[in-house]
Amino acid sequence: MRPPLLNLSERTALAARLRHLKPGVAAAVTTEFLARHPDWVQKYGDRDRALGIEDAASHVEFLAGAIDCGSTSGFEDYLRWTTRMLGARGIGVEFVTENCQQIRAALAADLSASEQELVAQYIQEGCAAVTEPATADAATTNGTLVLTRELFLQAILTGQRHVALTIATEAVSAGQQIHDIYAEVFQEALYEVGRRWEANQITVAEEHMATAITQYVVAQMYSRLPTSPQQRGNLVMTGVEGELHQVGPTMVADVLEADGWNVRFLGSNMPHSGIAQAIEQHRAAVVGISATMLYNISQVVRLITGLREHLGDRMPQVLLGGRAFHAAPTLGTELGVVGVAHDVRAAVALARPLGPGSGLKIIKRRM
Repeated sequence: MRPPLLNLSERTALAARLRHLKPGVAAAVTTEFLARHPDWVQKYGDRDRALGIEDAASHVEFLAGAIDCGSTSGFEDYLRWTTRMLGARGIGVEFVTENCQQIRAALAADLSASEQELVAQYIQEGCAAVTEPATADAATTNGTLVLTRELFLQAILTGQRHVALTIATEAVSAGQQIHDIYAEVFQEALYEVGRRWEANQITVAEEHMATAITQYVVAQMYSRLPTSPQQRGNLVMTGVEGELHQVGPTMVADVLEADGWNVRFLGSNMPHSGIAQAIEQHRAAVVGISATMLYNISQVVRLITGLREHLGDRMPQVLLGGRAFHAAPTLGTELGVVGVAHDVRAAVALARPLGPGSGLKIIKRRM
């Protein structure tokens, strides 16, 4: 059974209502949960209630993000991640699913019958997914880069910044394409860092260190990117408000600039008013929008809607990218964007036809 079909504006409204209800629901279900499990207070101490509220609020936030996307897979992936992370810390899957069912019941009083049905279906499928084997990320088919990635991963996890750079530059010297290194070494290594943090195998400090070293290597690789003599036009690359991940959009901005685009990279967590101003000042033909976390999908929708209202006929064409969109296979079509890029190679392929003389028209959608 699939969830009831809602259009984008209906899903956005429901997700916004869930976020509005989030604080009260998180507090209420945590109080109820601790009453059911008084041993948790003895086991985890005074911080237990605060941590319980934080976890419940996260469940609601990601539920809202999945509803924004119109796909249960985002919530399923989130619960798989949550159960792996908590399981590594001694908290069983049954407690996660119990908490989610509490949230479903607590939300019911404030939702219509069709909204209750949709929320129940998302939670049901999410809870079912955590008992099934997780689907692994697609493995690279480049055998040489498998070894390169493993060596690079060990270097960034052990703080060997110069070793990490040497591994990357030697791969280039050996004839590997830099775009492949970005996608199959840097991107996949950082995904593995995230998985190890989930499994409680590395600390937050080690995760941050690995990210920082990767940023350093990406910066050093910039001068090695093959450059195109073609001038493709002006492009703005940005992350939405609340998005803190920056390595991915940095790599995309770099490869697009090398491919002939005049790129203005704004970084992440950028106020939407500032993005609109930069697009106007730069006279951008294309804007690339990055989001890593599922709960930032609502900000992507809000940004695109706001840009269309503000810019009108001056609205650039839109490319989306980032891991958040893996769980939103139809969102790009609903938003009327050019496409969704899952790595730097796809970003280059999608952007190339959008330069001057491409003949493509801006797609405008009513949402």
